[in-house]
Amino acid sequence: MGKLYSIAQRLVEKSQEIDVIKDQRRSLFSEVKANEEEIIQLHYEMEFKRLEYMYLKQEQIKELKKHKDVYNPQVYQQQLKRLEAITNRCISSILKRLFEGGYGQELKKRGLVKEYITASPTNLQQRCDSR
Repeated sequence: MGKLYSIAQRLVEKSQEIDVIKDQRRSLFSEVKANEEEIIQLHYEMEFKRLEYMYLKQEQIKELKKHKDVYNPQVYQQQLKRLEAITNRCISSILKRLFEGGYGQELKKRGLVKEYITASPTNLQQRCDSR
């Protein structure tokens, strides 16, 4: 359980980092023209943080799969598989946006290119962006 708690703490911290970037970006919108470059930079930085957050979710799911002492193991595993599929699609979607934005080298430099899952984001885009 210690590892899950550690992951949960890191998820909270990553979420707070995303919120800080959102606040920084929001203040720049008062003068979009003058701050356009910085707004774009913060947008992509937030994408990097979202990707890090989703990798933490992936790690959390991996840990949760190890737990067998649950009320209904079959339903538990099915739900985890579904959550894992959504998480993987979110990661794929974020990676695609970052690569298309010209941040492929930055992804590699930060060690954030773990695997590129080719999946169509479809409706899941909203779920990914809600974070």
